[in-house]
Amino acid sequence: MQKGLKGLLYRLDSRDWFQKELDNIFNSKKRPPKAIDYFYASWAGECPKWIQYNMKGMITDGVDAQGQRRMDNGNYMHSRYGDYFKDAGKLQGQEPAFRKDLDGVFVSGRGDIIVLDDNGEKCLIEMKSINDRGFKLILKEANEGDVLQWNLCSKALEIINGIIFYENKNTQEIKYHFVTFDQERLDLVLNDFKEVDKYNKLGQLIPRPDICKNSRYCGARGFCE
Repeated sequence: MQKGLKGLLYRLDSRDWFQKELDNIFNSKKRPPKAIDYFYASWAGECPKWIQYNMKGMITDGVDAQGQRRMDNGNYMHSRYGDYFKDAGKLQGQEPAFRKDLDGVFVSGRGDIIVLDDNGEKCLIEMKSINDRGFKLILKEANEGDVLQWNLCSKALEIINGIIFYENKNTQEIKYHFVTFDQERLDLVLNDFKEVDKYNKLGQLIPRPDICKNSRYCGARGFCE
């Protein structure tokens, strides 16, 4: 019995060389966290304490190889739709990068794609690839975090109109919502960034929020507790 189990485990391990190779490729590309003094646009709407821990380089990348493949799949979605609009003669830019001082804080990021709308005006599209469950939850409005991120990119890239676009990664169904630059939403995000910046310059930890919206999956959970 023991000999048979040992042989089975050996055969399973022998077949697993491909999986191990993929994991090794991913792990070799991982970069250790480092402290930075600027903010990422993708942090819009995130917990200020989580942002501060990221800026201090205290949160390690918890994404495994499968998680990275999911993220890469979403990134390739940008290229695919970029090709669609390029063929249609509507593409104006892909992943436009920026690093700007926005009301006293430096923000770094990139948009997804820029196209021409039916009036010939530039339209900034934020693209999200989501699973079937998440897709069904997108109803009359876009996810607020996605809107906050788009809004920040809108200001930095000086494009006031856009679309939050969702593709179901299981079925390739699509949903989208038109958006326009909103100063109040921008102020909300920048005020959070300014608060974090203030505590960073004081060399102090920013207070924990009264309500933690994502404590179960938060990468800063161990530090807060």
